[in-house]
Amino acid sequence: MVNVMNNSILIIQGVSHIAMAIMCWLAKSRRLLVLMALSIIMTGAVACAQKEDYMHKVSGVLLQQVDLRKEQMASPSGERLTQMKDMGLILHDLNVQLVFIYVNGAFSLQEEKELVDLGVKVHADSWIPPVGSHPYGFYIAEMPVEKLEGLVAKDYIIKLDTAERQSLPHCTVNNY
Repeated sequence: MVNVMNNSILIIQGVSHIAMAIMCWLAKSRRLLVLMALSIIMTGAVACAQKEDYMHKVSGVLLQQVDLRKEQMASPSGERLTQMKDMGLILHDLNVQLVFIYVNGAFSLQEEKELVDLGVKVHADSWIPPVGSHPYGFYIAEMPVEKLEGLVAKDYIIKLDTAERQSLPHCTVNNY
């Protein structure tokens, strides 16, 4: 089903690009230019719709942390760095995010190879299997921030969440 959908999207994009080329050649009025612009917008909308199909598997906190890392690398800011420290982020390598990868079962050799090829370092000894009322098992992994979309697009990945956060007690501790 996913392959058919991906192929359909590629065909739609290909047809869209051919139609755009023909319209450019015929473009002699403003109406055709408007149609060209609409064609470009629709191609982008199809690409965005495809991305959203799997991005629901990423926690909001992880998305926020990855965005902060990318922003800090692009334009370093002391204020942002302090915010990142306060959130509990590990900052020795801004390009790497520690994540929980939720899956149905332990990775196969093929899945492990795919993740290595993607640049994701899975800590195999961190595997926690599904238990009781928790339907998914998980691994701890180090993910290059630019590989988030590639990782979450894997069909065997159920969910991604941050493994970097500050843990604080939920009650007052007065025994010191």
